[in-house]
Amino acid sequence: MGPITFSGLASGLDTSAMVDQLVAAERSAANAVAVRKANLDTQNSIVGSLSSALSALGTAARGLDLDTEVRPRAVSVTDTRIGVAVSSSAAPAVHDLRVKALAAAKVTQSRSFASASTGILGDGGVDITVAGTTKSVTWSAADSLDSIATKINAAGAGVTASVLNVDGTNHRLVVTAKDTGSTAAPTFTDTGTAGNGLDLSIAGNVVVEAANAVVAINGIDVTRPTNVISDALAGVTLTLNSVHVVADPNAKAMVTLDQKSLNERVKKVVDAYNAVNSALHVQLDYTGTRKGANTLFGDSTLRGLQGALGTLASSAYGSSNLGALGISRDKTGAMTLDETKLAAAIAADPDALSKVFVTAGFSTAVGTLTDNYTRGSDGILSNKSKGLTDRGKALQTQIDRINTNADALKSRLERQFSALERAMTLLQSQSSALASMLR
Repeated sequence: MGPITFSGLASGLDTSAMVDQLVAAERSAANAVAVRKANLDTQNSIVGSLSSALSALGTAARGLDLDTEVRPRAVSVTDTRIGVAVSSSAAPAVHDLRVKALAAAKVTQSRSFASASTGILGDGGVDITVAGTTKSVTWSAADSLDSIATKINAAGAGVTASVLNVDGTNHRLVVTAKDTGSTAAPTFTDTGTAGNGLDLSIAGNVVVEAANAVVAINGIDVTRPTNVISDALAGVTLTLNSVHVVADPNAKAMVTLDQKSLNERVKKVVDAYNAVNSALHVQLDYTGTRKGANTLFGDSTLRGLQGALGTLASSAYGSSNLGALGISRDKTGAMTLDETKLAAAIAADPDALSKVFVTAGFSTAVGTLTDNYTRGSDGILSNKSKGLTDRGKALQTQIDRINTNADALKSRLERQFSALERAMTLLQSQSSALASMLR
């Protein structure tokens, strides 16, 4: 059934306009409620943005709540024969380094064979011993160098085997230790029928002897089975690239505080704090112009947060405070980091930052505060957002009810006016007929 339409021809009334006006009057109550809901939605958006800014502050603060995080290290090395990497546990120092020998993996070749892919030996085998553990590999006359290499690789003997085509007519099995250093060097014992061995045990078939790395650290020789040494100096990893020759000067590795990285980490906390502080001022400051109902001006929750942040920033931490580290606040509460003053404080006391941020707990206090406000289950701002959301849903229900009533009113009025038009049309028709009869 299509919509009812009428134009008031019988009654002489603009009934369509009358219905629209009556329905608009009914809906006008929903418009006022919609404005209130829009204000709540805007407030909720403000709470969400503030919660995100607080979370970022907590994350930044937790980036400086461990000693390892407040002591980033940098290192410079005078030549490329040795690489040096450092962690925060490395002590600032200058190390004198000289590479005397590189670690090498033992490489052994078999005797020469005419083919790699056909059977070239009778029944035989080899025992491979690495670090006291022996693995046995056996073969038959049907095995080729290729299949023997496959068997050795599958034995888990601590070596790898491959076949080398030397000159087109001569092939050798090459066995390489998986690890460098003398401890990982394999020894070989031929087994099976005499003459069917690979001759890996012959000293002359050793291509590369196993060797340990030797590096002099501050004049003391340190020996390791690998060229990457991470257990000689705490927090320092050395990678030996090449040997220093007699004429080469020793390498110098200077381990220092990575002041640039530290400045960036502290600046991240300062910037995150200022983002929250600025967001609070936008809502709470009176600027001479009345703020609308879609703001959180005067909100007690925000004022409480503003006060708590101010207390954290101005409190003493042990025998120090943020000001001693070059972190100052202006009259609005905004922080500024003086990097020169921070560097000077750390130069005077390498533990200066750690004492405030870690030991006395500034970073932990900031993280705890931000958690209390942003925690999803029971955070102060989380609960505030839930309350605003619930109130918004209630208003939307009210709006929907008003609009439903207005729709029902429109349908009812349209039916009533339509019935009126039909009745008046009928009366007019009857009146005309009666008038005709009386003439």
